[in-house]
Amino acid sequence: MAVTLRKYLNNQLKAKGLTVKEAQKNAGKYKSISAAKKAGSLYYTNKNGKVMAAVYAEDLKKPLKPNEPPVAKPSELTIKKVTVTKLPPKGPVIGRSLGEREDISKIKKVVEKALASPKATKFDKWYKKNKSKYKTKAKAMEAYKKGPGRTESTRYGNSKGSLQKKLKSN
Repeated sequence: MAVTLRKYLNNQLKAKGLTVKEAQKNAGKYKSISAAKKAGSLYYTNKNGKVMAAVYAEDLKKPLKPNEPPVAKPSELTIKKVTVTKLPPKGPVIGRSLGEREDISKIKKVVEKALASPKATKFDKWYKKNKSKYKTKAKAMEAYKKGPGRTESTRYGNSKGSLQKKLKSN
């Protein structure tokens, strides 16, 4: 029963636990099929420098032997440590200490101050005046950040820039 070259090489690579690239790295060391075979390599380099499979025709006529997966040596085995961390429970915890409750109340006060800052109220006042010009509050916020003169129409290219004026004058 004849075997194809591809099946033979795949079988040999699997038996050795190598990839094609790993097996071809050693091909430069051997200049003939017999030298590569003696060393146990699957590839050799021919006279032209091309990487070739080190296989005789007789090898392809032999039936394939079933492969056993390569056994890892004890030195190759590594044991990884696993650390387990406990996450705090979700939702309100009844048993919080007094110090934690005070911290939460301080954070709430800081957030409330930030929301009541003059910047937030300035935008709100500006938005009430210009609400009709913008489709969404997000677009209004962009226009507010950019300042006067840079509105939606200039952002999306609807303005007549200097190039338009030059073309009309010519």
